[in-house]
Amino acid sequence: MLFNKQIILFDELVETRQEAESLLADQFMLEGVGTEQFGESISKREAEFPTGLNTETVGIAIPHTDSDKVLIPQIGFMRLKTPVTFKQMGDNSPVAVKLIFMLALKKSDDQLKMLQTLMALFQDSQKVDRLLRISDKQEFLKIMNAIGIK
Repeated sequence: MLFNKQIILFDELVETRQEAESLLADQFMLEGVGTEQFGESISKREAEFPTGLNTETVGIAIPHTDSDKVLIPQIGFMRLKTPVTFKQMGDNSPVAVKLIFMLALKKSDDQLKMLQTLMALFQDSQKVDRLLRISDKQEFLKIMNAIGIK
């Protein structure tokens, strides 16, 4: 299973992108998912290759790192109480991000497939709206299962 309930966080209050990444990466570390360099590597990669996306309804980010920093394949999710600024994938313009999917995957093929699956999710405004409103981890997992992420 790619989602651990301990790495599904709702309505977290942070002030910066770095704080958001650190909070979520710390959960990965507590669950034994990443190496000691995992959090630092996430932040460094995001600074060099931004993953923010403006969708029809909300800003979303997909921070990730190299597979050598991953011990157990996992995806983390965090919904922020108030948005923080990430940079747009491709052009570096600011994006007010409220939803974060952090990827810790071992194979580049898996990462590409997951990015494609998530991009399809982000284009479904009804599902994105549900992600903005739910507060139950089981409900979150049902949405992920419905799009093929188990």
